[in-house]
Amino acid sequence: MRLPPLVYLLGLVSFLMDVASEMVYPLLPLFLASLGAGAGTIGLVEGVAEATASLFKVVGGRISDRMGQRKPLLLLGYGLPALLRPILALALSPMHVLLYRFLDRLGKGLRTAPRDALLAEAVDRGALGRAYGLHRGLDTLGATVGPFLAFLLLPHVGVRGVFWLSAIPALLAVTALLWVREARVEKEVREAVDPPSPLRLAYLRTLPGAYRRFLLVSGIFALALSSNAFLLLRLKELGLPQEEVTLAYTGYNLLYALLSYPMGGLADRVGLRRVVALGFALYALVYLGFAWAQTAFWGVALLLLYALYSAAFEGASRAYLATLVPREAKATAIGLYHTVVGVLLLPASLLFGLLWQHLGPGIAFSTGAGLALLALGLFLTEAPLKKP
Repeated sequence: MRLPPLVYLLGLVSFLMDVASEMVYPLLPLFLASLGAGAGTIGLVEGVAEATASLFKVVGGRISDRMGQRKPLLLLGYGLPALLRPILALALSPMHVLLYRFLDRLGKGLRTAPRDALLAEAVDRGALGRAYGLHRGLDTLGATVGPFLAFLLLPHVGVRGVFWLSAIPALLAVTALLWVREARVEKEVREAVDPPSPLRLAYLRTLPGAYRRFLLVSGIFALALSSNAFLLLRLKELGLPQEEVTLAYTGYNLLYALLSYPMGGLADRVGLRRVVALGFALYALVYLGFAWAQTAFWGVALLLLYALYSAAFEGASRAYLATLVPREAKATAIGLYHTVVGVLLLPASLLFGLLWQHLGPGIAFSTGAGLALLALGLFLTEAPLKKP
């Protein structure tokens, strides 16, 4: 079964926008420092940015479902970061950078749920794994290409020059969106199923039980998730030089990108639930491995296994989620899922950091593995692992 052109088009849009974003992201801490920002200010900027992205995902989904359209939110969500690049390139103070990061992540929040819903609506149920796998692969490939382009351009144009040039792939992404075509949900249908606000508990009662159970499982699993920075810190602690840590992380992103589509195809063949369960298990295995690892070799091997987890879980979990809710509520429910998981990532990383600081990395990684296994156990008790 061939994937429709819309899937490739949305993948291309995400690839281009990730190239643009990742050209900028690695340079921001040093750029902020050059403007006089201390560690606390840098943390504030990134904290506001990530919180904004998380909180506005459910907002973007809600607006999209009420409109019965996805494309307007995509144009707004991708257009904001593209058109506001001058704020960053001309920044003279950390507050200018904060304003840009807020608007950039606002755009990401508004576009994520409508885009995932549009992907789900574009393909048959039996091709969801491949569709989301292809999209995640292209998205991650962009995250690999972006820093490499910044590395090549930096000696020639400087930091601000890289910021200006990053607008080119961002504007190309928005241009590609103009070719998107979608079916519109009629107003009468939307009004007939208009649910309460997703920020109220009553909203959950309007959604299928399978969605509510998966949201609970995902919330527990989110507490096991910590920043990838801790994995890189562990590699350095195991004796890997800084340059090789960077190389290992590039290898992780590249392998993640290459494996995403094949893992999506596997999910379509054996069932989405089975590959989601595999993702939980792989995560637990990797974290247990990092808890016990004694050499840099095993650390790098575990990081590459982590790429397999990312490729298996990220696409399959999004595809599985899309099967749990009806079309008229799909973007709102997807946005709520992303918001819940995103909000929980902050306490998850704080907990992991405190455990590492006071009890050591072994306890921190073991705790993450335990929470992942708890999520897996709850997921397996919901229903047999059958398709999807």
